[in-house]
Amino acid sequence: MKNQKGITLIALVITIIVLLILAGVSIAMLTGENGILTKATSAGDKSAQAEFEESVKLVVAEIVLNQKTGASTEKTIDKSTLTTLMANINDNVKDLDATDGTENADSYWTVTGKIGGKTCTCYIVKATSKVTSTQPE
Repeated sequence: MKNQKGITLIALVITIIVLLILAGVSIAMLTGENGILTKATSAGDKSAQAEFEESVKLVVAEIVLNQKTGASTEKTIDKSTLTTLMANINDNVKDLDATDGTENADSYWTVTGKIGGKTCTCYIVKATSKVTSTQPE
């Protein structure tokens, strides 16, 4: 009997315990508060916001350029021009809306839209035509 070869029950139990510990650590890293899935979702949101902000900046730059070259007689950015140009520049943007800022109607535009199911918001300062992700004061 001493010449039989195989795994002992203790070696099998230790192997199973090590595999369970590795599985627990892997699942925690995947789904935890700082897990890979959470970080991926956050990165997707930031990417959609950056894409939206870049589209708004391109539209504002085109409007300002047209004003400075005399190709447009409009002195300010209006909702129809903004929505038309946004549709031409980035067809990923859906449900675009531009409204006057609620707290100070003369100072900025609030532009909202959806990219990939994510709702994004940008603000256009009317006096400087600067686009920002944070609400102007």
